[in-house]
Amino acid sequence: MVFWIVFDFHLLKKIDQRTCIKFCVKNEIKCADAFRMLTVAYGEDTLDRSNVYRWYKMFSEGREDVNDEERAGRPSTSTIDEKIN
Repeated sequence: MVFWIVFDFHLLKKIDQRTCIKFCVKNEIKCADAFRMLTVAYGEDTLDRSNVYRWYKMFSEGREDVNDEERAGRPSTSTIDEKIN
């Protein structure tokens, strides 16, 4: 039996950046400075400014989890019956 592990590298980069944002909050680094550091580290793959500020605010308010919240509905990777046919 073969198991394939598929990594979503885009998701991993987002989670890495959220971890960096959380670190900045805990070390009282201003959000604007955190955004500049992320831009240097991740270049074109940096989260957009509004997302950085949104995550910074959530971590400032006590959030600990760097993962997205569960959402209702079918995942975007699910199969649609029309596509199977």
